[in-house]
Amino acid sequence: MINSTQFGEIIIDNKKYYQVLIIGDKIEERDYKKLKELFGTSHEIGNWEIEALISNNPEIIIIGTGQNGAMEVDEKTIKKFQDKGIETIIATTPKIIEIYNDQVKLGKRVNALIHTTC
Repeated sequence: MINSTQFGEIIIDNKKYYQVLIIGDKIEERDYKKLKELFGTSHEIGNWEIEALISNNPEIIIIGTGQNGAMEVDEKTIKKFQDKGIETIIATTPKIIEIYNDQVKLGKRVNALIHTTC
């Protein structure tokens, strides 16, 4: 369960992370260095992250776009998820926490990418 978020961090199961991919029960930090090298920012989603998000047959992909919603998700990425029949929910990170927790409680297979700054 996601406990809380504030600028630059997220607490999941009482452990602090920075920016994360949640794939099933696995939580991993986003590769900030790789994102910065490719895009100059972590406000983009890498192809390897898209592939991770669609792995393990999720019902829902949730994307937290940051505290103020600065990260944008392009239409091509959204279409890729929808073409696979995966419901996609995109909102600011504070809003995503409740949505994520509710969907997990309902027993849904949920993958998530959570940006914690901006």
